Amino acid sequence: DTANNSQNDNEPFSYFTVPFLLLLTNKLENILKDTNTKLSYFSLNKLNSIVKAHKDAIPKFANTNVIYKIECDNCDASYVGQTGRKLITRINEHRKNINYNTRSQSVITEHKLNYNHEFKWNEVKILDKETFYNKRIISEMLFIKRQTNSLN
Repeated sequence: DTANNSQNDNEPFSYFTVPFLLLLTNKLENILKDTNTKLSYFSLNKLNSIVKAHKDAIPKFANTNVIYKIECDNCDASYVGQTGRKLITRINEHRKNINYNTRSQSVITEHKLNYNHEFKWNEVKILDKETFYNKRIISEMLFIKRQTNSLN
């Protein structure tokens, strides 16, 4: 065992940061005690998650800089989009495109016209919030790729 300890003393340490969870932390320390592994911990309970400033929540449709998802009410198809404007402004544009059958048909308009399906306009989901345009576009692309029956 002494030879084993001297061998471990020459090896560099590995450092890992893990959440502090009492039972898990003790087990992990016991498992790693004979290795050259050092653990540091962080708390899952941050003070700012306990003490909240009492700000009024922004109504969902008043949010800006969002990636959103509109689901079809008749099948599992869905559309993911992004906007820097108020979400309600962009949703209303989608609805007007359908109602006025505009020349610049969107995939939502095509789905409605081809299948006579309705959309869950009041249940639009905010998937992400991102102020920076380029990051918002990347986030939108990632959410589009995750969809199973995408209209995009």
